[in-house]
Amino acid sequence: MNEFESEKKKQVIGLYGEMQLAMILHERGWQVHRAYIDEGIDFTITKYWCPKCKKFSNQYLRREEYKGKEKKCVTNLCEHCKKTELSIVSRYLQVKTSEGAKDKEDVREFSFHPKIRYDMGNDVFYVWIAIFEDIAAINDIDTLCNERINLKKCHFYVFNTKDVSEFDNTGLPTYQITDNQKTTLRISSSGKVLNGGTIYKYDCFNDKFYNDFKTLEDI
Repeated sequence: MNEFESEKKKQVIGLYGEMQLAMILHERGWQVHRAYIDEGIDFTITKYWCPKCKKFSNQYLRREEYKGKEKKCVTNLCEHCKKTELSIVSRYLQVKTSEGAKDKEDVREFSFHPKIRYDMGNDVFYVWIAIFEDIAAINDIDTLCNERINLKKCHFYVFNTKDVSEFDNTGLPTYQITDNQKTTLRISSSGKVLNGGTIYKYDCFNDKFYNDFKTLEDI
């Protein structure tokens, strides 16, 4: 594979990961807005919030009579209490996707390279996506129709920018030099991060960050 083909594959993998992420977020009730220009934030996601009920809500659909027929009327009111105006909760996501490099059988090495290198407050998150070939699904497809299909499975690690200090030294004077710092993770095909560590621990990727989409809803 030449340099052009390699770069093109990275772009395709990146889009694949972002599409999978967008589908998951949509299923969890988020509206997903994608940035046209890469300024560090890839997705802005929003959800309606009722300040009175203290929970997320859809917009209340009121029924009104119009020209003798019942029509739906979209409101900006909470669907639970039906009287409180909704506010909007926004989250900002920097997304990194990689297929990694083969380490040994069933394990790959991923180097994630975040552009945002500061604690950006409660609303800014990373989503790191590790992509593996789904060998079991591929074998099953081979058995069924003797046709190899490029099936993938994604592992998502979701965390706030302030959580980086759990596994890296953000206090280094050189930490914010963009091309200087990568976090390299050894990940098994099941999504488990295998890194050990003496000063910093990587268990947070397995115990806290893995598929933690709930953290986006913390108010």
